Amino acid sequence: MKSTLLTFIGIYPASKLKNFLLRQIGFDIHKDAKLSPNFFFNVRELTLGPHSIIRPFNVFRSTSIHLDDSSLIGSWNWFSSAPALSIHNEYKAQFFLGTSSAVNSRNYFDCSGGIYFGKFSDLAGVRSTFITHYIDTRANSQTCKPINIGNYDLLSSNLKITPGATVGDKSIVAMGSVLTGKSYPSGVLIAGVPGRVLHERTGEWFNRAIGSVGVEGIDDQIR
Repeated sequence: MKSTLLTFIGIYPASKLKNFLLRQIGFDIHKDAKLSPNFFFNVRELTLGPHSIIRPFNVFRSTSIHLDDSSLIGSWNWFSSAPALSIHNEYKAQFFLGTSSAVNSRNYFDCSGGIYFGKFSDLAGVRSTFITHYIDTRANSQTCKPINIGNYDLLSSNLKITPGATVGDKSIVAMGSVLTGKSYPSGVLIAGVPGRVLHERTGEWFNRAIGSVGVEGIDDQIR
């Protein structure tokens, strides 16, 4: 019943009343969160922290969603998990976005094994794919491995992130890269197919105090 009510309430415009109604049926929605019209199917856990934002027309299916303070999900993304895998594997099927982190628009997230972003990290651009489950041909079974994105990471467009990939803090992943299921270090540029560590990266972006980024010569912040 709880997830069914979310399906109906979720399509309405963002408002204080919408947040209130969702709290009344058991979801953890801060009064200052902004939840635009979105499509929820079989979502039993939804947590939105203060000033978090979910923009319109995303699809959420059989996945727990957690947004920390001031985090953001853009538009036209797809978040889902395989229901059988989410029940029978040791990982919780969920998408977790840390404080002041963001994902842009038109991306696909298979959350069966869990996808976790740390604080102040951004998935920029479009058309990236995150996959957390696969067929293990040696065991002839499907299995899951989580994807972990660290703090202050910048991920570019059109990435392919495979099960078990982990990115250290303060790194950049170049556009079009494919990250295999291994750990990548902190403070580096990762690029290529498969992704390789090229050199160290530094800059003010990796130490910013607010999530959004302004345009040179313009004071307003853009997210």
